[in-house]
Amino acid sequence: MNWGRVKAGIFVCFLLACNHSDNHESSGLVICTTKVKPDKATLQMIDKIQAAFKSIDPMQAEYIFNTRRAELLKKKMDDMKPGPERNLVVYDYGIELLRAGQTDQAIEVFENFNNFYKDKFFINKDKILLEFRKQLAISYLRKGEQENCIFNHNNESCIIPLSPKGQHINKEGSSKAIEYLTECLEIDPFDFENQYLLNIAYMTLGGYPDQVPEEFLIPQSYFDQHNFPKFHDIAGSLGVDVDHMSGGVCLDDFNNDGYLDIMVSSWGYKDQIRYFENDRMGGYIDKTSATGLLGVTGGLNLKHADYNNDGFVDFIILRGSWLENFGKIPNSLIRNNGDGTFTDVTLEAGVYSEEPTQTAIWADFNLDGWLDLFIANESSDKGSFGCELYVNNGNGTFTNKTMESGITEIGYFKGVDSGDLNNDGYPDIYLSNFNGKNLLYYNEGAQQGISFRMAPDSLGISDPIHSFSTWIFDYNNDGNEDIFVSAYSDVERSAANIFMANLRLLEDPRVEQRTPRLYRNNGDGTFTNVSHEAGLTEPLSTMGCNFGDLDNDGYLDFYAATGDPSYISIVPNKMYRNVQGESFEDVTFSGGFGHIQKGHAVGFADLDMDGDQDIYAVLGGAYEGDNFRNVLFENPVGNQNNWINIELEGKTCNRSAIGAKIIATIEENGAVRNVYHTVGTGASFGGNSLLAEIGLGKAMTIKTLEIIWPDKARTSSVFENVPVNQVVKITEGDAEIKATGLTPLTFIKTAHEHH
Repeated sequence: MNWGRVKAGIFVCFLLACNHSDNHESSGLVICTTKVKPDKATLQMIDKIQAAFKSIDPMQAEYIFNTRRAELLKKKMDDMKPGPERNLVVYDYGIELLRAGQTDQAIEVFENFNNFYKDKFFINKDKILLEFRKQLAISYLRKGEQENCIFNHNNESCIIPLSPKGQHINKEGSSKAIEYLTECLEIDPFDFENQYLLNIAYMTLGGYPDQVPEEFLIPQSYFDQHNFPKFHDIAGSLGVDVDHMSGGVCLDDFNNDGYLDIMVSSWGYKDQIRYFENDRMGGYIDKTSATGLLGVTGGLNLKHADYNNDGFVDFIILRGSWLENFGKIPNSLIRNNGDGTFTDVTLEAGVYSEEPTQTAIWADFNLDGWLDLFIANESSDKGSFGCELYVNNGNGTFTNKTMESGITEIGYFKGVDSGDLNNDGYPDIYLSNFNGKNLLYYNEGAQQGISFRMAPDSLGISDPIHSFSTWIFDYNNDGNEDIFVSAYSDVERSAANIFMANLRLLEDPRVEQRTPRLYRNNGDGTFTNVSHEAGLTEPLSTMGCNFGDLDNDGYLDFYAATGDPSYISIVPNKMYRNVQGESFEDVTFSGGFGHIQKGHAVGFADLDMDGDQDIYAVLGGAYEGDNFRNVLFENPVGNQNNWINIELEGKTCNRSAIGAKIIATIEENGAVRNVYHTVGTGASFGGNSLLAEIGLGKAMTIKTLEIIWPDKARTSSVFENVPVNQVVKITEGDAEIKATGLTPLTFIKTAHEHH
């Protein structure tokens, strides 16, 4: 008897009896009230994770324990006599209150200071009062966001240029922000941050552009873009608009019913991981309580794969990012038990470590049919933490082979991806470094063990300094995988400042280091930086990022989730459409993607199985009070072109078929071309579905469909005259393609109105 299958059947039957009357009033979400207690292994890891968090000194770690730090600063402030030193503590206290989400209290602190000292004389008075007034402006603006966009959220909140539906009903926050921003700009008219915030504040009140002083106005022409259909956020209607801080997302089929589910994390140490199961009727069921994951918290990023080849998708939770030597918080390897529950198997699998990270990649580096795990850690002058390579033993455990691999370079790594850059069949590794040169390691394809060699600097793919998300993909469909690496604003200037400097076309030698890089693979071992000719010249301050095919033309587009921890940095997330593999055009505002809340993990996936990719983006900042609701943009345009969705099942290669290359040869408008797709989860920050979702343009059939499986023999499967617009499954070694019979869903869209 296959007890796993019996358990799965029992669980499915049980869930049918879940209380489907627990609908959110304003959403299509159903909450399953079944509670499954975490098992012993999971509870053990929960204890270790919470102990690691509790060991952190709240006065030393900037991005965590803001409430506790505010309490300690208040005590310190109360024990001090009036004077310059106390003023600094008052300022820090107000900042921590704001970061903790106690906005009214922060306003009171800054207002009291401003009112008490504005008529008094003291050294650097103008400079100090200016800074307090700026924080007042930011605090009032955040107050307006909380009252109008968080507590009374709708699907157009904070998406610029703001529609009337997205404008604020409660106007106090933005009105007061305008008052203080105007005062600040009278003193320093060249403060780009204040200029930017002034425009945003007027937008929230419906006063943009007419009421914005001309010298500070962001021209309306900035929002005029290419004609592109507007995507709409339906996360609220579906109840999957998780309201947390920054975090990760995996979009995939966790229960093996063919339809794609949503797994979401947030890096807050008390923030529960959330699991939403596709109900196959146009909605989602919150199954978090039924999974055995209650109490599993934290995690800035998630990466998923079937690491044990049992046919069920597992995932790893990555923790400790940004906390440097305080980031010694264990990651969690979560096994899918196949019965609707999950278990934290970090300890038994041998991948336990306490290194700060947000990025990892699953790949079969030695092509033995089992996925290995590479984790890139963050090293700085406050702590040195090397990368980790865990080789899969094929029995549910891993062995740390980092030193043997040759990957010993230390860096503040914010992104990692793998791909076969030299077409030898073995996956290579590209590392994005926040405070140094980016690195490429070629896989030597050793017969015994795993060995890498670092590519020389002369390859010219080490920029930009201060990079973040990265990925490997074939953007121009020439059969050679290219490299994209995002840029990030450095500590000297916020994302808002960079945004305005770029808008004003100001000369700044540092701007080049803040623009992304697109490195075209020439197919001969060299790369060419084609960023400028591809139209990627704007500094983006990207944190999360991912790619997919918005319009099913067969060329890969990308979404850049932007911002930095500062409350000032509410700059628009960006969407770029690939124009036939030659350039990228900005469709941010025409497409409705210009969300100004901080963006993190991004996932592309065909959630309703209608043939086009929808986009789930995790929003929210690094501080306790900088939360926001996640978004799900429904695709209204992709199925105007043809497509095919392919589920691959490896036999000699890894079960997930990660690393498999798919080549679709199509005829379109009388011309024959190839569309290339590599199976994986996309970028280093976000989790696309492992379902190969391939756009085919106007092709009426696929002339030949070739699968190159990721094994040592590079086994190939070839199929001819494959019909388009269907969901199929291909198993390694099978001679036929199997139709899955999956039918499109219609998302439930209920009223989710403002205020």
